[in-house]
Amino acid sequence: MNHPARSAPCPPVWSQPRHAGQALVEFTLIAGLFLLLLLGLVNVGQLLLANYTVSQAARAAAHMAAIEGGDLAAAKLAAEQVFMGGVGTDTGTKTVTVTCSTTPCRRYSPITVTVRYEQAFLAKMPIFETFNLQARAIRAAERDAQ
Repeated sequence: MNHPARSAPCPPVWSQPRHAGQALVEFTLIAGLFLLLLLGLVNVGQLLLANYTVSQAARAAAHMAAIEGGDLAAAKLAAEQVFMGGVGTDTGTKTVTVTCSTTPCRRYSPITVTVRYEQAFLAKMPIFETFNLQARAIRAAERDAQ
């Protein structure tokens, strides 16, 4: 018994030949987005670590200023030591200000320490080049100013 001639089945869509260079174009589009995401994550990580260090520097400086009766030099030294121990925060511009509610600073007077910090991002991007952080801590003076 003869069977009628059958036509060949259609090949699956995924086995059809691609145009030359299509994979390269797709890779370029995805690689650019992936690189942008990776650089953004590096910047966010740096920002979080620096924020933690700035907060700790403000607390340490306020503690030292309270112990020393509002001494600015002692507060700056304490903040500098915290910055030197921080991860990636030793190269930025930092400003430490100490203010006491009374002049001269008296025992139990509130001492406010403000730490400002500016640094360039590790992964430079056109929109984000530098970041600024600020932390404030308040402690009561433990003794009168010398």
